[in-house]
Amino acid sequence: MKRLLILAIIALSMLVSVSAEMDYNNSDYYGVINEPGTYVLSEDIISPKWGGILINTSNVVLDGDNHHIICNNGSEETYGVDIYPDGHPIENITIKNAVFKNWTSAIYSDDDSKNVTIRNCEFENNTYFLDSYGIEIYFYLNTIHENQSAESYAPLASPKLVYTYGGTEYTYRLGNYYYGYEGTDTEDEGVYSGVYELDSTTDLYALIKTPENYIITETLYPEVDSEYGGALIADIFALTNDPENYVITDAPVTTTTTRSSGSSGGRSYDSDISDEIDSKVIKNFVSSAAVIFGNEIDQQYAEELRERIQNAENYKISGNAVIVGGPLSNGFAREYNDQFEMPISNDYPGENKGVIQVLKIQDNSGKIVKSYTIVYIAGSDRLGTQAALEYFKTLDELPEGPITVKWTANGPVLVE
Repeated sequence: MKRLLILAIIALSMLVSVSAEMDYNNSDYYGVINEPGTYVLSEDIISPKWGGILINTSNVVLDGDNHHIICNNGSEETYGVDIYPDGHPIENITIKNAVFKNWTSAIYSDDDSKNVTIRNCEFENNTYFLDSYGIEIYFYLNTIHENQSAESYAPLASPKLVYTYGGTEYTYRLGNYYYGYEGTDTEDEGVYSGVYELDSTTDLYALIKTPENYIITETLYPEVDSEYGGALIADIFALTNDPENYVITDAPVTTTTTRSSGSSGGRSYDSDISDEIDSKVIKNFVSSAAVIFGNEIDQQYAEELRERIQNAENYKISGNAVIVGGPLSNGFAREYNDQFEMPISNDYPGENKGVIQVLKIQDNSGKIVKSYTIVYIAGSDRLGTQAALEYFKTLDELPEGPITVKWTANGPVLVE
Protein backbone atom coordinates (compact mmCIF):
# COMPACT_ATOMS: atom_id res chain seq x y z
CA MET A 1 0.00 0.00 0.00
CA LYS A 2 2.83 2.41 0.84
CA ARG A 3 4.38 1.81 -2.57
CA LEU A 4 1.04 2.55 -4.24
CA LEU A 5 0.70 5.83 -2.35
CA ILE A 6 4.20 6.87 -3.39
CA LEU A 7 3.36 6.10 -7.03
CA ALA A 8 0.17 8.12 -6.67
CA ILE A 9 2.08 11.16 -5.42
CA ILE A 10 4.61 10.86 -8.26
CA ALA A 11 1.89 10.59 -10.90
CA LEU A 12 -0.02 13.51 -9.41
CA SER A 13 3.08 15.69 -9.40
CA MET A 14 3.17 15.23 -13.17
CA LEU A 15 -0.37 16.59 -13.55
CA VAL A 16 -0.23 19.93 -15.38
CA SER A 17 -2.65 22.79 -14.69
CA VAL A 18 -2.97 26.13 -16.42
CA SER A 19 -3.93 28.00 -13.27
CA ALA A 20 -3.70 25.61 -10.33
CA GLU A 21 -2.36 22.30 -9.02
CA MET A 22 -4.45 19.43 -7.80
CA ASP A 23 -4.46 18.80 -4.05
CA TYR A 24 -3.51 15.20 -3.28
CA ASN A 25 -3.59 15.49 0.53
CA ASN A 26 -6.94 13.79 0.91
CA SER A 27 -7.61 10.46 2.53
CA ASP A 28 -10.60 9.62 0.31
CA TYR A 29 -9.54 10.80 -3.16
CA TYR A 30 -6.50 10.32 -5.29
CA GLY A 31 -6.61 14.06 -6.02
CA VAL A 32 -8.83 17.07 -5.38
CA ILE A 33 -9.40 20.05 -7.71
CA ASN A 34 -10.10 23.09 -5.56
CA GLU A 35 -9.32 25.91 -8.00
CA PRO A 36 -10.53 26.79 -11.51
CA GLY A 37 -8.20 25.86 -14.32
CA THR A 38 -7.27 23.30 -16.95
CA TYR A 39 -5.76 20.06 -15.67
CA VAL A 40 -4.05 17.63 -18.06
CA LEU A 41 -3.00 14.12 -17.09
CA SER A 42 0.53 13.18 -18.11
CA GLU A 43 0.20 9.45 -17.32
CA ASP A 44 -2.28 6.82 -16.13
CA ILE A 45 -3.78 7.04 -12.66
CA ILE A 46 -4.28 3.83 -10.68
CA SER A 47 -6.11 4.88 -7.55
CA PRO A 48 -5.92 2.78 -4.37
CA LYS A 49 -8.67 4.96 -2.85
CA TRP A 50 -12.43 4.71 -3.24
CA GLY A 51 -12.41 8.12 -4.93
CA GLY A 52 -10.43 9.09 -8.01
CA ILE A 53 -10.61 12.85 -8.58
CA LEU A 54 -12.92 15.20 -6.67
CA ILE A 55 -13.99 18.41 -8.41
CA ASN A 56 -15.58 20.92 -6.05
CA THR A 57 -15.12 24.23 -7.83
CA SER A 58 -16.48 25.86 -10.98
CA ASN A 59 -14.77 26.47 -14.33
CA VAL A 60 -12.66 23.33 -14.54
CA VAL A 61 -11.39 21.40 -17.56
CA LEU A 62 -10.01 17.93 -16.84
CA ASP A 63 -8.21 16.61 -19.92
CA GLY A 64 -7.13 12.98 -19.60
CA ASP A 65 -4.93 13.26 -22.71
CA ASN A 66 -6.05 9.67 -23.48
CA HIS A 67 -4.68 8.31 -20.18
CA HIS A 68 -6.48 5.84 -17.88
CA ILE A 69 -8.18 6.54 -14.56
CA ILE A 70 -8.40 3.09 -12.96
CA CYS A 71 -9.87 1.97 -9.66
CA ASN A 72 -7.65 -0.26 -7.54
CA ASN A 73 -9.96 -0.37 -4.53
CA GLY A 74 -12.32 -3.21 -3.62
CA SER A 75 -15.02 -1.03 -2.04
CA GLU A 76 -18.61 -1.50 -3.10
CA GLU A 77 -19.00 2.21 -3.88
CA THR A 78 -16.25 3.99 -5.82
CA TYR A 79 -16.15 7.14 -7.95
CA GLY A 80 -13.75 7.87 -10.81
CA VAL A 81 -14.47 11.60 -11.08
CA ASP A 82 -16.73 12.98 -8.36
CA ILE A 83 -18.32 16.34 -9.22
CA TYR A 84 -19.50 17.10 -5.73
CA PRO A 85 -19.96 20.70 -4.54
CA ASP A 86 -19.19 21.35 -0.89
CA GLY A 87 -22.25 23.33 0.09
CA HIS A 88 -22.24 25.61 -2.97
CA PRO A 89 -23.36 25.21 -6.60
CA ILE A 90 -20.66 24.65 -9.21
CA GLU A 91 -20.84 24.93 -12.98
CA ASN A 92 -18.89 24.85 -16.23
CA ILE A 93 -17.10 21.53 -15.84
CA THR A 94 -15.58 19.66 -18.80
CA ILE A 95 -14.13 16.14 -18.67
CA LYS A 96 -12.59 14.82 -21.87
CA ASN A 97 -10.14 12.36 -23.40
CA ALA A 98 -9.96 9.96 -20.44
CA VAL A 99 -10.42 6.19 -20.10
CA PHE A 100 -12.33 5.06 -16.99
CA LYS A 101 -12.05 1.50 -15.68
CA ASN A 102 -13.38 -0.58 -12.77
CA TRP A 103 -15.43 2.10 -10.96
CA THR A 104 -18.89 1.77 -9.44
CA SER A 105 -19.65 5.21 -10.90
CA ALA A 106 -17.06 6.32 -13.42
CA ILE A 107 -18.40 9.89 -13.32
CA TYR A 108 -20.76 11.20 -10.66
CA SER A 109 -22.43 14.61 -10.97
CA ASP A 110 -24.30 15.97 -7.95
CA ASP A 111 -27.65 17.77 -8.22
CA ASP A 112 -25.94 21.03 -7.21
CA SER A 113 -23.86 21.05 -10.38
CA LYS A 114 -24.79 22.30 -13.84
CA ASN A 115 -23.39 22.81 -17.32
CA VAL A 116 -21.24 19.68 -17.22
CA THR A 117 -19.74 18.37 -20.47
CA ILE A 118 -18.30 14.85 -20.80
CA ARG A 119 -16.97 13.98 -24.23
CA ASN A 120 -14.46 11.78 -26.04
CA CYS A 121 -14.03 9.49 -23.05
CA GLU A 122 -14.00 5.69 -22.93
CA PHE A 123 -15.70 3.57 -20.27
CA GLU A 124 -14.88 -0.07 -19.53
CA ASN A 125 -15.91 -2.47 -16.76
CA ASN A 126 -17.73 0.15 -14.68
CA THR A 127 -21.14 -0.46 -13.08
CA TYR A 128 -22.35 3.00 -14.13
CA PHE A 129 -20.38 4.99 -16.67
CA LEU A 130 -22.48 8.02 -15.65
CA ASP A 131 -24.41 8.73 -12.46
CA SER A 132 -25.81 12.23 -12.88
CA TYR A 133 -28.31 14.31 -10.95
CA GLY A 134 -27.24 17.70 -12.26
CA ILE A 135 -28.86 19.87 -14.93
CA GLU A 136 -27.49 20.91 -18.32
CA ILE A 137 -25.48 17.73 -18.80
CA TYR A 138 -23.88 17.16 -22.22
CA PHE A 139 -22.61 13.61 -22.66
CA TYR A 140 -21.52 12.75 -26.19
CA LEU A 141 -18.90 11.20 -28.48
CA ASN A 142 -17.97 8.76 -25.75
CA THR A 143 -17.23 5.05 -26.22
CA ILE A 144 -19.12 2.65 -23.95
CA HIS A 145 -18.10 -0.99 -23.62
CA GLU A 146 -20.68 -3.67 -22.86
CA ASN A 147 -22.34 -4.50 -19.50
CA GLN A 148 -22.46 -0.93 -18.18
CA SER A 149 -25.39 1.38 -17.59
CA ALA A 150 -26.16 4.99 -16.68
CA GLU A 151 -28.47 7.08 -14.55
CA SER A 152 -29.28 10.63 -15.60
CA TYR A 153 -32.14 13.08 -15.37
CA ALA A 154 -31.59 14.03 -19.00
CA PRO A 155 -31.08 12.02 -22.21
CA LEU A 156 -27.47 11.53 -23.24
CA ALA A 157 -26.76 13.93 -26.09
CA SER A 158 -24.64 16.79 -27.31
CA PRO A 159 -25.44 20.42 -27.92
CA LYS A 160 -26.24 21.19 -31.53
CA LEU A 161 -23.11 20.37 -33.54
CA VAL A 162 -21.78 21.14 -36.99
CA TYR A 163 -19.73 18.13 -38.02
CA THR A 164 -18.50 16.07 -40.96
CA TYR A 165 -19.45 12.41 -41.24
CA GLY A 166 -18.72 10.27 -44.28
CA GLY A 167 -17.53 13.30 -46.23
CA THR A 168 -20.77 15.27 -45.71
CA GLU A 169 -21.40 18.14 -43.33
CA TYR A 170 -24.39 17.96 -40.98
CA THR A 171 -25.92 20.02 -38.21
CA TYR A 172 -27.43 17.70 -35.63
CA ARG A 173 -27.04 16.24 -32.16
CA LEU A 174 -24.77 13.29 -31.44
CA GLY A 175 -24.84 10.69 -28.72
CA ASN A 176 -22.37 7.92 -27.92
CA TYR A 177 -20.99 4.70 -29.38
CA TYR A 178 -22.03 1.45 -27.62
CA TYR A 179 -20.18 -1.78 -28.31
CA GLY A 180 -22.62 -4.56 -29.14
CA TYR A 181 -25.52 -2.25 -30.01
CA GLU A 182 -26.94 -2.23 -33.52
CA GLY A 183 -30.10 -0.28 -34.14
CA THR A 184 -32.64 -1.38 -36.71
CA ASP A 185 -32.81 1.94 -38.60
CA THR A 186 -30.19 4.56 -39.29
CA GLU A 187 -30.15 8.27 -40.05
CA ASP A 188 -27.98 9.78 -42.75
CA GLU A 189 -26.38 11.91 -40.05
CA GLY A 190 -24.53 8.88 -38.66
CA VAL A 191 -26.84 7.93 -35.78
CA TYR A 192 -29.39 5.20 -35.16
CA SER A 193 -32.98 6.40 -35.44
CA GLY A 194 -34.17 4.23 -32.54
CA VAL A 195 -33.83 5.00 -28.83
CA TYR A 196 -31.09 3.22 -26.90
CA GLU A 197 -32.51 2.42 -23.45
CA LEU A 198 -30.37 2.48 -20.29
CA ASP A 199 -31.37 2.02 -16.63
CA SER A 200 -32.91 5.43 -16.06
CA THR A 201 -32.04 7.42 -19.16
CA THR A 202 -31.86 7.11 -22.92
CA ASP A 203 -29.54 7.93 -25.78
CA LEU A 204 -31.59 9.36 -28.64
CA TYR A 205 -28.61 9.70 -30.97
CA ALA A 206 -26.55 6.54 -30.49
CA LEU A 207 -23.63 6.57 -32.94
CA ILE A 208 -23.36 4.11 -35.81
CA LYS A 209 -19.56 4.34 -35.86
CA THR A 210 -16.86 5.10 -33.31
CA PRO A 211 -16.42 8.78 -32.36
CA GLU A 212 -13.33 9.43 -34.49
CA ASN A 213 -15.60 9.21 -37.55
CA TYR A 214 -17.36 12.45 -36.54
CA ILE A 215 -15.27 15.58 -37.07
CA ILE A 216 -16.68 18.51 -35.09
CA THR A 217 -16.23 21.97 -36.63
CA GLU A 218 -18.63 24.03 -34.50
CA THR A 219 -20.58 23.69 -31.26
CA LEU A 220 -23.87 25.63 -31.14
CA TYR A 221 -25.02 26.09 -27.55
CA PRO A 222 -28.50 27.49 -26.84
CA GLU A 223 -28.73 31.26 -26.83
CA VAL A 224 -29.73 32.96 -23.56
CA ASP A 225 -32.17 35.85 -23.86
CA SER A 226 -32.32 38.13 -20.82
CA GLU A 227 -34.44 40.83 -22.48
CA TYR A 228 -37.39 40.16 -20.18
CA GLY A 229 -35.48 40.18 -16.94
CA GLY A 230 -34.61 36.51 -16.72
CA ALA A 231 -32.63 33.82 -18.47
CA LEU A 232 -34.79 32.46 -21.27
CA ILE A 233 -32.95 29.66 -23.08
CA ALA A 234 -34.17 28.92 -26.59
CA ASP A 235 -34.45 25.26 -27.50
CA ILE A 236 -31.76 24.47 -30.06
CA PHE A 237 -34.27 22.55 -32.17
CA ALA A 238 -37.21 24.89 -31.58
CA LEU A 239 -40.12 24.96 -34.00
CA THR A 240 -39.66 27.37 -36.89
CA ASN A 241 -43.35 28.22 -37.12
CA ASP A 242 -46.48 28.40 -34.95
CA PRO A 243 -47.62 24.99 -33.59
CA GLU A 244 -50.84 25.17 -35.61
CA ASN A 245 -48.77 24.56 -38.74
CA TYR A 246 -47.63 21.13 -37.48
CA VAL A 247 -50.22 18.37 -37.87
CA ILE A 248 -49.84 15.26 -35.70
CA THR A 249 -51.77 12.17 -36.79
CA ASP A 250 -52.10 8.58 -35.62
CA ALA A 251 -50.89 7.31 -38.99
CA PRO A 252 -47.86 4.99 -39.09
CA VAL A 253 -44.62 6.89 -38.60
CA THR A 254 -42.75 7.73 -41.78
CA THR A 255 -39.63 9.76 -42.37
CA THR A 256 -40.83 13.29 -43.07
CA THR A 257 -37.74 15.36 -42.40
CA THR A 258 -34.09 15.36 -43.24
CA ARG A 259 -32.08 17.08 -40.55
CA SER A 260 -28.92 17.58 -42.55
CA SER A 261 -27.92 21.15 -43.20
CA GLY A 262 -24.88 23.21 -43.74
CA SER A 263 -23.24 25.73 -41.44
CA SER A 264 -25.16 28.61 -43.00
CA GLY A 265 -27.56 29.29 -40.16
CA GLY A 266 -27.49 25.77 -38.75
CA ARG A 267 -31.14 24.96 -39.38
CA SER A 268 -32.45 21.68 -40.72
CA TYR A 269 -34.87 21.53 -43.66
CA ASP A 270 -37.87 19.35 -44.46
CA SER A 271 -37.64 16.48 -46.92
CA ASP A 272 -40.55 17.76 -49.04
CA ILE A 273 -38.42 20.66 -50.31
CA SER A 274 -37.68 20.55 -54.04
CA ASP A 275 -34.49 18.72 -55.02
CA GLU A 276 -33.99 21.40 -57.67
CA ILE A 277 -33.04 23.88 -54.95
CA ASP A 278 -29.31 23.47 -54.40
CA SER A 279 -28.67 26.25 -51.87
CA LYS A 280 -29.04 25.18 -48.26
CA VAL A 281 -29.87 28.78 -47.36
CA ILE A 282 -32.87 28.76 -49.72
CA LYS A 283 -33.88 25.25 -48.61
CA ASN A 284 -33.76 26.30 -44.97
CA PHE A 285 -35.91 29.34 -45.63
CA VAL A 286 -38.54 27.48 -47.67
CA SER A 287 -38.60 24.83 -44.94
CA SER A 288 -39.37 27.54 -42.36
CA ALA A 289 -42.05 29.21 -44.48
CA ALA A 290 -45.67 28.72 -45.47
CA VAL A 291 -45.81 28.50 -49.28
CA ILE A 292 -49.04 30.28 -50.29
CA PHE A 293 -50.88 29.98 -53.61
CA GLY A 294 -54.08 31.45 -55.10
CA ASN A 295 -55.40 29.66 -58.20
CA GLU A 296 -54.73 26.22 -59.66
CA ILE A 297 -51.90 27.36 -61.91
CA ASP A 298 -50.07 29.02 -59.04
CA GLN A 299 -50.71 25.89 -56.96
CA GLN A 300 -48.74 23.86 -59.50
CA TYR A 301 -45.89 26.36 -59.30
CA ALA A 302 -45.98 26.37 -55.49
CA GLU A 303 -45.72 22.59 -55.44
CA GLU A 304 -42.44 22.92 -57.33
CA LEU A 305 -40.97 24.47 -54.15
CA ARG A 306 -42.39 21.99 -51.65
CA GLU A 307 -45.18 19.45 -51.32
CA ARG A 308 -46.96 21.03 -48.36
CA ILE A 309 -48.52 24.32 -49.45
CA GLN A 310 -51.20 26.70 -48.17
CA ASN A 311 -54.25 28.18 -49.90
CA ALA A 312 -54.23 31.98 -49.63
CA GLU A 313 -57.93 32.20 -48.77
CA ASN A 314 -58.29 33.77 -45.31
CA TYR A 315 -54.62 33.06 -44.58
CA LYS A 316 -53.18 35.12 -41.71
CA ILE A 317 -49.46 35.47 -41.38
CA SER A 318 -47.88 33.65 -38.43
CA GLY A 319 -44.32 33.23 -39.66
CA ASN A 320 -42.13 33.31 -42.73
CA ALA A 321 -44.02 32.99 -46.02
CA VAL A 322 -43.49 32.54 -49.75
CA ILE A 323 -46.19 34.11 -51.94
CA VAL A 324 -46.56 32.42 -55.33
CA GLY A 325 -48.69 34.39 -57.80
CA GLY A 326 -49.85 37.97 -58.17
CA PRO A 327 -52.62 40.01 -56.50
CA LEU A 328 -55.41 39.09 -58.92
CA SER A 329 -55.39 35.41 -58.00
CA ASN A 330 -53.76 35.44 -54.56
CA GLY A 331 -55.60 37.26 -51.79
CA PHE A 332 -52.56 37.17 -49.51
CA ALA A 333 -50.47 38.73 -52.29
CA ARG A 334 -53.14 41.41 -52.71
CA GLU A 335 -52.84 42.30 -49.02
CA TYR A 336 -49.09 42.93 -49.22
CA ASN A 337 -48.58 43.83 -52.91
CA ASP A 338 -48.27 47.59 -52.40
CA GLN A 339 -45.74 47.16 -49.58
CA PHE A 340 -43.17 45.69 -51.96
CA GLU A 341 -40.74 47.89 -53.88
CA MET A 342 -42.17 46.69 -57.21
CA PRO A 343 -45.94 46.03 -56.95
CA ILE A 344 -47.16 43.48 -59.49
CA SER A 345 -49.97 44.09 -62.00
CA ASN A 346 -51.09 42.86 -65.44
CA ASP A 347 -48.95 45.60 -66.97
CA TYR A 348 -45.95 45.49 -64.67
CA PRO A 349 -43.27 44.12 -64.96
CA GLY A 350 -44.69 43.17 -68.38
CA GLU A 351 -45.39 40.24 -70.67
CA ASN A 352 -43.66 36.97 -69.63
CA LYS A 353 -41.82 38.84 -66.87
CA GLY A 354 -41.77 38.14 -63.15
CA VAL A 355 -40.13 39.55 -60.01
CA ILE A 356 -38.57 38.00 -56.90
CA GLN A 357 -38.82 40.32 -53.89
CA VAL A 358 -38.24 40.09 -50.14
CA LEU A 359 -40.12 42.02 -47.46
CA LYS A 360 -39.41 42.11 -43.71
CA ILE A 361 -42.55 42.36 -41.56
CA GLN A 362 -42.55 43.36 -37.90
CA ASP A 363 -45.60 42.55 -35.79
CA ASN A 364 -45.96 44.83 -32.74
CA SER A 365 -49.50 43.77 -31.84
CA GLY A 366 -48.54 41.53 -28.94
CA LYS A 367 -46.28 41.83 -25.92
CA ILE A 368 -43.49 40.17 -27.86
CA VAL A 369 -42.33 41.75 -31.11
CA LYS A 370 -42.37 39.21 -33.96
CA SER A 371 -40.46 39.51 -37.21
CA TYR A 372 -41.29 37.66 -40.43
CA THR A 373 -39.79 37.45 -43.89
CA ILE A 374 -42.04 37.28 -46.96
CA VAL A 375 -40.68 36.23 -50.35
CA TYR A 376 -42.89 37.39 -53.23
CA ILE A 377 -42.65 35.37 -56.48
CA ALA A 378 -45.06 36.74 -59.07
CA GLY A 379 -45.39 38.00 -62.65
CA SER A 380 -47.74 39.89 -64.93
CA ASP A 381 -48.84 36.55 -66.38
CA ARG A 382 -48.35 32.86 -65.68
CA LEU A 383 -45.09 32.63 -67.66
CA GLY A 384 -43.74 35.58 -65.72
CA THR A 385 -44.55 33.82 -62.44
CA GLN A 386 -42.99 30.63 -63.75
CA ALA A 387 -39.84 32.51 -64.74
CA ALA A 388 -39.52 34.07 -61.29
CA LEU A 389 -40.10 30.75 -59.53
CA GLU A 390 -37.60 28.81 -61.65
CA TYR A 391 -34.98 31.52 -61.16
CA PHE A 392 -35.64 31.61 -57.40
CA LYS A 393 -34.69 27.92 -57.18
CA THR A 394 -31.23 28.77 -58.57
CA LEU A 395 -30.41 31.50 -56.02
CA ASP A 396 -27.72 31.00 -53.39
CA GLU A 397 -29.41 33.29 -50.86
CA LEU A 398 -32.39 35.59 -50.46
CA PRO A 399 -31.92 38.74 -52.57
CA GLU A 400 -31.49 42.14 -50.95
CA GLY A 401 -33.36 43.87 -53.77
CA PRO A 402 -35.92 42.92 -56.45
CA ILE A 403 -34.82 40.57 -59.23
CA THR A 404 -36.69 40.78 -62.53
CA VAL A 405 -36.61 37.80 -64.91
CA LYS A 406 -38.27 36.89 -68.21
CA TRP A 407 -39.43 33.52 -69.54
CA THR A 408 -37.81 32.51 -72.83
CA ALA A 409 -37.63 29.36 -74.95
CA ASN A 410 -34.43 28.53 -73.01
CA GLY A 411 -36.00 29.12 -69.61
CA PRO A 412 -35.74 32.15 -67.28
CA VAL A 413 -33.21 34.88 -68.01
CA LEU A 414 -32.27 37.88 -65.90
CA VAL A 415 -33.65 41.24 -67.06
CA GLU A 416 -30.99 43.89 -66.70
